[in-house]
Formats: sequence, C-alpha cells, structure tokens
Amino acid sequence: MKKIYVPIIIFLITLILNSVTFATNTVNNEEKERKANKYLSSLKIAGYEISPEFNKNTVDYYVIIKKETASLEIQANPEIDGSVVKITGDKNLTKNENTINIRVTAIDGTSKVYTITAIKEVDVNLQLTSLSSNDIEIASQFNKDKYYYKASLEDTELRSININATANNENANIEVIGADNLVDGNNLISIVLTNGNERTVYQIDLEVDFLGEKEKEIDNVITRLRKIINYAIIGIISLVILIIVIIIMSIILKSRKKKKTKANKRGEK
Repeated sequence: MKKIYVPIIIFLITLILNSVTFATNTVNNEEKERKANKYLSSLKIAGYEISPEFNKNTVDYYVIIKKETASLEIQANPEIDGSVVKITGDKNLTKNENTINIRVTAIDGTSKVYTITAIKEVDVNLQLTSLSSNDIEIASQFNKDKYYYKASLEDTELRSININATANNENANIEVIGADNLVDGNNLISIVLTNGNERTVYQIDLEVDFLGEKEKEIDNVITRLRKIINYAIIGIISLVILIIVIIIMSIILKSRKKKKTKANKRGEK
C-alpha cells in the first residue's frame, strides 16, 4: 500500500503547490497593478468645461476662461485610494495662456502628469456665421459666440468627415484640422479662421465608436468574467484537493482498520 500512497501524495503536493503559485501570482499581479495606478477618475474645473471631455487616458486639455480670472478651482480625483494628486499653476493666472499641471503619483512612486491649458478670452471680430456637417449633428448647436462643441459617431466605418463653415469676412481663410484619419474614441477637430493678424479657433470634440457600444460592453463583460473565472479556478482546485485528501484519508483509515482487524483475528487464533 505504501507504494500506492507515495505517488498520490506527490501528486497532491504538486497540485497544492501549483494552486498556491497560481493564486499568489494572481493576487500579486493585481496588487502590482493597483500600486502602479496613476490615473485620475475625474477632472473638473468649477464654473468651466474642459475640452476634450475627460478620459483617464487623455492627458492634454484646454479651457477658455474669463479675462479677469486670477485662479481656478480644480477638482482632480485619483482612480484609487493611496495615489497622491498635486496641482500646480492654478493660481496667479496673469498670462493670456496659462499651463496647469496635475501630477498623479502612484503608490509605487511612478507618476503621470495631466495638463490643462487655460486661455483667457479675447475680443473677437473674426467669427463663423455657419457651421454644419453632412456626417454629424452640429448645425443645431451652432452659435457664433460658442467656440466648443460636442458630437458623436456611433457604429460607423467613416474615417473622415465633412465640415462646412463660412466666416463673417469673405477674405478670411478657413482651415479644418483633424477631420481626417479619425480614431476610435476622442477626436478634436479645429476650424481655424485667419485674416491677416486675426485668428479665431472653433473646436469640435468628436467621440467616434468604430466597434459600437454593444461590442464595448461585451469586451468589458469578458474582462470581468476572466477575473471571476480565475478566482473560480482557485476555488475549484482547492475543493478538488480537499475531496482527494478526504478520500485518501478514508482509504488510509479503512486500510488501517482492516489491518487491525486481521491482526486481532490472528491474535485470537
């Protein structure tokens, strides 16, 4: 019987060690990712709207502020507890163009810097009189004094869009930047008007979805399921080990009981 127990015990030990290693690696990887997390979960400016719309993977933003603004109240929250957020450049806004840095330092000491360029309003003479597109809904939002717009394209195969714009000065040059080579996610399209020394910029924050919302949701569900499956595998392996141990212990106890019974019978003889 000993010859039978030895390989079983070796198998059990190997199984237990592999399970422990798998569980340890899973936990260590998740902990490592958590400690290296240097993302913001939100970024806002009280009284203003940044552009493009906040995305934790986008680090460069801008905002148009009033001429008399001397400081900004910035709300920046880290994605996980333990990360440290430090904001610089949000006070003493004396320049026409001011750079604000938001540094997020992860638990492991690495960091990421988000930047907001705060531009003070100027008197504008050169403006658009119309703004439209055959591909996105923008005309209904248009106002000559509004310089930032939001639009979206869902379930699309378009890699470029058409922008139609006219200026209040027939001599003005109109240049559209960013309407070609669109990417999945945020795209910033600029409509630049120039006439001599005058320059005015309108911008469209375009959210493009090449996959479609359903596909994105499926991807998110799959990611969550993978994590659940990892933990389930650990649980199943542990349960299997426990059952095997119980079976082996039962076999050993029965074997010992039989030997003891035989020994007793021999003694009686």
